[in-house]
Amino acid sequence: MLELLEQLFRQVRAYTQAERYDRKQIYAQSQKHTTMQFDRDAEDLIINGLSDSGLGFEIITEERPTFSTSEKPQYRIVVDPIDGSTNVERGIMVAAVALAVLPIDAPVIPENVQWALVGELFTGTVFEAQKGGGAFRNGRRCQVSTTTTMKDCVAGLNLDGRNGDILRSLLTESPRLGVVRRTGSSAIDSVYVASGTYDAYIDIGDEITGESFLASASIVLEAGGIVTDHEGKALRPINTLNDRYSLVLAGSKKLHHDILAKIQRGG
Repeated sequence: MLELLEQLFRQVRAYTQAERYDRKQIYAQSQKHTTMQFDRDAEDLIINGLSDSGLGFEIITEERPTFSTSEKPQYRIVVDPIDGSTNVERGIMVAAVALAVLPIDAPVIPENVQWALVGELFTGTVFEAQKGGGAFRNGRRCQVSTTTTMKDCVAGLNLDGRNGDILRSLLTESPRLGVVRRTGSSAIDSVYVASGTYDAYIDIGDEITGESFLASASIVLEAGGIVTDHEGKALRPINTLNDRYSLVLAGSKKLHHDILAKIQRGG
């Protein structure tokens, strides 16, 4: 299965590297959402690959209604064909393909993901995991960091329309986060926790949707990390890609605990 996911990623990456697309071209637009043509093209490549594989998938993706490639699919796949579309449109070279495969009858939560891949489109870096088999970055086993204090923490932090009071607390009030980064792709920011690139990733305000974090969160779990909502609770099942979540991912229990405490005080 991971080989198939890698093939799908490579096809999308080849498409974006070839620059056959106009990154400003809009496929569809509504008051709530804009679908770029490159998003649709990438999604088509992934769907065609899944259909041609001969395996049965129920496909859940942001850009079209859920459907199945066979009458009785064995698997469910959650697809983000290009996470970081605004980056691509603006010419910022950070974006990812995120794919998470679950048994068809399993609730859609990170703990139930059987195979996951997050591939960086412009660097070619691949994060992947099989349930129970550990997490890997470019084929080498990776694991979360052991950083325990906020002052030493390098954290990914989503700032886009999030809770201002909590962000202010995390950024300015002691103990504050040591170093803050943001790529513009939630899939990449999340999965960086798996390799210890980030010590934590924080996305509060109930804004992020499942396709952007499911694959990454499952890889973080396989790398030994912690994945919860902003209250420290397990993430509720993803029923649709309209469901919105808050995330706190961390490598160590103490760091995770301290970030949660800070969020509670900041709110």
